[in-house]
Amino acid sequence: MNNKKNFISAFVLQIVTMISGLVLPRLILNTFNSEINGLISSITQFLSFISLVEGGLGAVVLAELYRPIEQKNDDKIHEIMLECQNYFSKIAIIFIVYTFILSVLYPLICNSSYSFEFISSLIIILSISTLIRYLFSVTYKLYLQANQKIYIVNYCSSLVLLLNLIAAFIAIKLFSSIHIVKISADILFLIQPFVYKKFVEKKYYVNLSIRKKNKNVLRERWSGFAQNLAHFINMNTDITIITIMIGLKEVSVYSVYMLAIVALRNIISLISNTYQSALGKYHASQNDKALKERYTYLQKINWIISLVLYGTCFLLINSFVKIYTSGINDANYYQPVFAGVIILATLFFSICEPQKFLVLAVGKFKKIKTIFIVEALLNIVLSIVLSTKYGLVGVALGTLISVTVRFFYFVFYLRKNIVFIGFKTYIPLLLFTMLFIVVNLYAYNNISFNIINIFDFVIYGIFVVTIESLIGGLYLFINQLFIKYRRGQL
Repeated sequence: MNNKKNFISAFVLQIVTMISGLVLPRLILNTFNSEINGLISSITQFLSFISLVEGGLGAVVLAELYRPIEQKNDDKIHEIMLECQNYFSKIAIIFIVYTFILSVLYPLICNSSYSFEFISSLIIILSISTLIRYLFSVTYKLYLQANQKIYIVNYCSSLVLLLNLIAAFIAIKLFSSIHIVKISADILFLIQPFVYKKFVEKKYYVNLSIRKKNKNVLRERWSGFAQNLAHFINMNTDITIITIMIGLKEVSVYSVYMLAIVALRNIISLISNTYQSALGKYHASQNDKALKERYTYLQKINWIISLVLYGTCFLLINSFVKIYTSGINDANYYQPVFAGVIILATLFFSICEPQKFLVLAVGKFKKIKTIFIVEALLNIVLSIVLSTKYGLVGVALGTLISVTVRFFYFVFYLRKNIVFIGFKTYIPLLLFTMLFIVVNLYAYNNISFNIINIFDFVIYGIFVVTIESLIGGLYLFINQLFIKYRRGQL
């Protein structure tokens, strides 16, 4: 029942996130300019560097919580949560120092026409929501996720996003100040920790004001560092390198293309994330058969959904960007080659999600840290080298190569560990993926979409996603028939 609630709430959150992610940047572009839009994206990414200090603690906490929740060991749960909160409080102090340093150094290295005071104050304002998260909400959020109550988090986040969108619209119309727009978001962000805390304390009687320390309870907290590092680099390297190597206007171009791509990536990630707690529960109860069956099902469904959504995105993204940036001429927003490469890179990233969540659910951090380090280094080095010659396309290529390496590593790792699924299981999916890409490339080069407004975009979008879904559904049907035939059920 909770899986169904989690799935629905994840879907609602992503719809709201997509709406907010599309409307708010457009309001900023209309009211301000591409440089401000790029500046906000760039600062946000630089502030996220602090997540490296987390060392993958969130994943470790989740892995540690599954078993005591299954066993109803309240004392153990309390010890884990208390140590988690203590650690995040220390990170909050480090974050305050980091924000101060960034507010001084970033305006000096950033190639911007805005003043030192303007940029520095904006950095401080944008940092407040992250500080609130570390101090008041993240520990309770992790507990709700481990207890398969992530729907509480999703619905609360949806409400805050909607309120933030309304507040931003009012602030832009009344004040035309980006600082006030972001301050209003910080105020609304306080709703989330209040809801999490009240729900957990009332329903589960967890009170972190009761001090009962056990510093060894999260002794594996640094085991997830490599995974956290790779995830951070995949999420943040591109904008950081573009900021330094190319410029803020190109950051804005990248950000606009990523509006649609990130929305799809988050939908797929949250679908997989919904099942992480279930995978952890099967592992904690030592139900290996159910773990393998659930993972195999999740991998296949996730793969086909990824192909359908990114195939649709590939065919329509240039039209989307053209409509979205109509009337904005201070940067070149037509980048079809970059769009194709970054969509392919994100496709492989999303295909990896079930593999990643399986590893996180069973807590096998140390065993796979090497691949995360290799992936991170590949992404940084290749993106820097290739960006000097190919610009945005080079950055996207660096991401594509690194995430592809991780995918094939996981394929061979899971052949000998956890679920023991052989490489031949992936062959039909890989062959279908190649065919799917070829078909979409042919359609891209030979079919012209006459899209001139948002209405046309929606109509063509419904048509394209329907066709893509039929192709994906046909594969699932044929694959299921083949499995039944092999088992002698036909």
